[in-house]
Amino acid sequence: MREDLIVPSHDVVEPGQIVELRFPEETLRGTLFVLDRKAGEGWERRYMLVSDANNPRPAWFTPDREDLGVGDIGIGGSGPDRVVIPEVADPGNYRLCTGNAGENFCAPIEVLAP
Repeated sequence: MREDLIVPSHDVVEPGQIVELRFPEETLRGTLFVLDRKAGEGWERRYMLVSDANNPRPAWFTPDREDLGVGDIGIGGSGPDRVVIPEVADPGNYRLCTGNAGENFCAPIEVLAP
């Protein structure tokens, strides 16, 4: 976790909610983020999130989607980059991470039941 590098507007969210991500160190990142769910002692990749930083609106996909292509675009500045929590996300503890930064970093987030 690197909560000094990525700060979500909310750390407790509901499915379908937009979350604004801020980057206090103006860390270089891409438009792809991932949402991993806590699974025992590890993490399980559940969703791929595409921010609105270079797209008309945030979107999400499951990690098994084969036709997902995300450009390797460098985004700088402090944000906000907006992502959407999937409407189908199960309640639980997650980490929200950059997905295509030079070195990925994460922040904890909890998804509530709808």
